[in-house]
Order: sequence, then C-alpha cells, then structure tokens
Amino acid sequence: MKQYSSQKIVKKIIEFADLKYKQVLEIGCGDGRITALMAEKPERFVAIDPDEQKIEKARSNVVGVDFQIGSGENMTFPDNCFDLVIFTLSLHHQDSKKAIDEARRVLKKDGKILVIEPIVEGEIERLFALLYDENKEKIEAQKSINECGLHLIDSEIFSAKWVFEDKEDLIQSTFQYYDMPFDSKIALKISNLLGEKIKSHPIVLFDSMIIQSLNEPA
Repeated sequence: MKQYSSQKIVKKIIEFADLKYKQVLEIGCGDGRITALMAEKPERFVAIDPDEQKIEKARSNVVGVDFQIGSGENMTFPDNCFDLVIFTLSLHHQDSKKAIDEARRVLKKDGKILVIEPIVEGEIERLFALLYDENKEKIEAQKSINECGLHLIDSEIFSAKWVFEDKEDLIQSTFQYYDMPFDSKIALKISNLLGEKIKSHPIVLFDSMIIQSLNEPA
C-alpha cells in the first residue's frame, strides 16, 4: 500500500499559510509523518499529541521540532503565542469545541488557524468506517467549526490517492492501519463496498479532505 495524503496535506497547508519564520503549533501530530514534511520552515515548531509512544517515535525520526505530550483541549502554552495553529486530521479526535477555544487562546491576535479534516463521503473514509466509524465525531467537528464564531478565510475540498497492489494488499493494509485482527465479515463488507473495483490491479482509492483557514473576525 502507498498513500499520498501526507504530501498533499502539506502542499495545501503551504498554499493556505506562510510557515516561514513563524511560531507554529500542530495539534494531533501523531508519529510526525506530516510534521516531518514541514519541519524546516517555521522559526519555532511545536507539535503535540496525547499518545506518548507516537511522540517518542516522532522525536526519534524528526529533528527541529519540539514534540510534546498533550491534548488540544487543555494546553499549557501562554495566551497569544503562536502565529499559526494547525489541526492535522485531529479535531474530531477530541472535544472539538474545547480544542478550538484553546487554539484561539494561544493564537496571536493576527494569527490563523488551519483545520484539515476527512470528509465522510470519501472512498477511504467509507472503507475505514467499516472498521472504526468516526462519522459522528467528524460531523460534530465540522459543526464546531461552523459555530465557533471565527471568520472563515478560505475553504477547499481536496483528495489524495491511496494505491493498493490488489485485493489482498487492500484487506491486509486496512486491518493493519487500525492494528486490528482480520475479520472475515468485515472483509466481505469491504469487497461489497468496492464492488468490481476490488478486482483491479492496482486498486486506487481517494482520500477526501477539507482544509479551512480561520481567524478572529475584524
């Protein structure tokens, strides 16, 4: 399996915000796979995630970034200290209203918040929902964005390819992604979802996401 979401996400982040010489905070960095592609650009780059093991992996693989264990819902940073706050596919993994409020608190008055979130209708999203359904949380996160009172500067839906060699690679990679044991009933649901596409060599699916840039209203 090969996925190109990380590269596409970073490309969109750079299109939506200037990272050079900025004080940047990434919320929900995971193991740093996206962080690594941006690491050299900001003047100061802090990345947080609540998963201690993922933070340790990020620290061992990425230089130039201050990785910290932490949640977007309750951060220890002072007020007005970051030029840019980025949620990389992470807003729906926490109390989205609290996380946005905290992001506003630590953001400088002329700063910007970027939120990248998966779209439930995407092919990869519908596939993964068969194993771990986060649709309710994703919808709630978008509701929190819409109701937070921030000004929506710009918004764009984009997609990235995931390429699987064949059906076996797709089924195996899907369960590995969530570190779950093989389940024949779920595997059958995957085949039914993809229909004739499951017979392709390779199988190309699209990961659909939305990026939104926000700031304080004038």
